[in-house]
Amino acid sequence: MVMRLSDCQLHRLLTCATDAAIEAGRLIATVDRQTLQVKDKVAGDTLSSQVVTQVDVDSQALIVSKLASSLDEYGIVILAEEGADEVSASRHSRHDADYFWSIDPLDGTLPFIEGTAGFAVSIALVRQDGSPVLGVVMNPATGDYYQALLGNTVTLLHKNGMHWQPIGEKGATSVFDLFIDRSFLNEQRFNDFLDKLESTVRDDGFSEVRVHHTSGAVMNAIKVMETPNAAYLKLPKKRKGGGSLWDFSATAAIAEAARQVWDNDVWVSDCHGAPLDLNRPDSHFMNHKGVVYLHHRGSDGAPSDLYERVIQLCRLIHA
Repeated sequence: MVMRLSDCQLHRLLTCATDAAIEAGRLIATVDRQTLQVKDKVAGDTLSSQVVTQVDVDSQALIVSKLASSLDEYGIVILAEEGADEVSASRHSRHDADYFWSIDPLDGTLPFIEGTAGFAVSIALVRQDGSPVLGVVMNPATGDYYQALLGNTVTLLHKNGMHWQPIGEKGATSVFDLFIDRSFLNEQRFNDFLDKLESTVRDDGFSEVRVHHTSGAVMNAIKVMETPNAAYLKLPKKRKGGGSLWDFSATAAIAEAARQVWDNDVWVSDCHGAPLDLNRPDSHFMNHKGVVYLHHRGSDGAPSDLYERVIQLCRLIHA
């Protein structure tokens, strides 16, 4: 029988994860990025997934030490980026545990080593069925941190410890912001996708799609929620890659909490409209179904069908 944590227990775990994320973020913020030594690792098919620094390793060690007390107390196991073995992904202990921590100690390693913003710490608690129940993201470049809890009777959405409300008036801009990973720019289907997306959002009164490609997956998703009319997409592909479970677990929790708190203005799903598969049985990667984050409401304040049309577009491009 699957154990279900109480709201009181989830609150305690959220506090624990928040403390770990903040401390790891502060560690990362103190690093002199001009002296970094970058190493290669075996991972996905993009450069961003194949580089690692000692900072990634040190941040993960700090986080794991902060979460250690929860492992025995609640029977939680850990899935963390550094040291995760794709070959044995199907045999990971997360498949047998009621809950597991999904940790990215430093997402956006490329912007981090390049000396720009767009990197973050990400910690989530995920059920065995793949649904996230809490998420914390810390942005070391600004000191901002984001929390979500999807409890049994309560939903919490905070930014910097305060109730988080969306910025700006929905539908008040003529620009739709598209956040992507830089690797998408080099795919043959990018230009076709962009042309069709511009046509799709034009029906909602947007005259331009503004493309952003400088951040990692975690901050791309956060920026969608920080921006009144925006999307972050990763289309399905056959090659292994497309981000990993730990890249999306925390922001999936935050996006779902925002959807509930902000009255259905935010969506998170795969490219077929189904919940993200955050405990995929056969791999750590998310290339099989893709990822969609979207934030939008109609200019008159009414619910929008833009999400459904974007999902249709993803299916069309992927077909």
